[in-house]
Amino acid sequence: MAAVQLDHVNIRTARLAECVEFYGNVLGLTIAPPPMASDLTRGAYVLDERGAAIVHLIGTDKVIEGSEPVRGAAQRGMIDHFALRGVDPEAYVERLTAHGCDFTRQDVPAIAMHLIFVRDPNDVMVELSFPLES
Repeated sequence: MAAVQLDHVNIRTARLAECVEFYGNVLGLTIAPPPMASDLTRGAYVLDERGAAIVHLIGTDKVIEGSEPVRGAAQRGMIDHFALRGVDPEAYVERLTAHGCDFTRQDVPAIAMHLIFVRDPNDVMVELSFPLES
């Protein structure tokens, strides 16, 4: 048995509406209510172009400070970053710029990738990765 790809990332957030805006309007992904929900009041699924839920957003009003492990319905930004593979990096640069997002970009020839880094409303780093053009 082997893992073949990342399935999804789950982010508990006290900033659900801001995250829906970021992943939907800024990154241009599709937003949908999670299973067994009819709206986005308690959570949202962020879908890729195939309709797969790649980010699960779970709304919470509990934010825990400190460095101890967190269990249950709280969030503290434990994720360092996650990466989304994409095409057309310039289209993402235009979107991020239009939405006033701070971002950095770099070419990494060792892995033949162009990377864009931007933070979501929870301060989670989102890496957008694109094959380097030859």
